[in-house]
This record gives sequence, C-alpha cells and structure tokens, in this order.
Amino acid sequence: MNDEMQDTKAWLQRYFYEKKELAARKRKLAVIENRLGSGVARYEDDGTKCFDTDAARQRHEDALADYSDQKNRVEEQARKVYAIYTQITEAIEELDDPDHRLVAMDRYIFRLKWNDIAELEHISRAQVFRYHGRMLEKMAKIRKSRRFE
Repeated sequence: MNDEMQDTKAWLQRYFYEKKELAARKRKLAVIENRLGSGVARYEDDGTKCFDTDAARQRHEDALADYSDQKNRVEEQARKVYAIYTQITEAIEELDDPDHRLVAMDRYIFRLKWNDIAELEHISRAQVFRYHGRMLEKMAKIRKSRRFE
C-alpha cells in the first residue's frame, strides 16, 4: 500500500473517530444535564446541611454555564461529523464499481469487520481485501481530482 492509499484510508477513517468524539461529548453533556437537574431538586439544601442558598444558586449558575458551553461543543462537533459524512459518501458514490462502493460503505461508514463484510457480500475475505485495495486506489484518484480534504 503506497502513501497515497494510506492517506486515503486515514481520510476515510476520520468519520469514525469524529463520530466517537461526538458520542463522548454527548455523554459529558448528559452528565452535566443530570447534575443540573439534581441541583434544582436540592436548591435549598445542597447536602452540606448549611442551607446556603447563595452558594447553591452560584453552583447552579456555574452548572448552567458548563451546560451551555458543552451544548455548543456538541453542536459544533455534530456539524463537523455531518460535513465529513457528506464528503465521504459523495466520494464513495463516485466509485464506478458497485462492489467497491459496498466495501467502502460497509467498512468506513457502517464500521463492519472484514469477516462480516465478506459474509454480507457473499464473497471470500481475500476478495474483500482485493476490492478494498482497488477501492483505495480509485478513491485516492477521486480525492485528488475533487480536492477532498
């Protein structure tokens, strides 16, 4: 596999990694949201038995600011993931061979394992790798001609 094919493979894989990061950001947002919800229930009693409403109110406002920041990060990451998905699927659709398109979609969009792709497409694992290699060659040319980043 040459450098161009390696770069193309990394370009295709970035959708998975960005999507993983989005899922992590959403989990963090849920944690903040839960903390925010529990803070409202304990607004008068923050668990310290001091009943310091000013401190509780300040913690609640800090949690709201954290929530807002994280929500903005999630939305920004979601836009980035969608842009990457759109770009990759457009490039995949330009492949001439339907078998190459299927292997590319199964591997880089749906994140299937090689054995699962072979089983779904009713071909040998070796044939999947041959299709994959040819697909990467063609995809490298598509990327170069369309200047996909």
